Amino acid sequence: MDDQRRHVREVIAGISRIDVSELADDVNVREELGIDSLMAMEIIATIEKALQIHIDEAQYAAIETVGDFIDLVIAAYRDTND
Repeated sequence: MDDQRRHVREVIAGISRIDVSELADDVNVREELGIDSLMAMEIIATIEKALQIHIDEAQYAAIETVGDFIDLVIAAYRDTND
């Protein structure tokens, strides 16, 4: 799962233009990173393509932190690969 965690951080960093070293799990994606719904959809689409998973976009509303994003991706990855 470390590869998935790293990949999520790299995608978020690239789209938000924030250095990956600043993306602690507790960083708020909307308030601290300025990620809006369009950027979130771009993050989700990029991750889905790279990891060959499906993430329900409706679940984005519950995401508050980088850690929440990572947890969502890991859960989707597990569901796809079990």
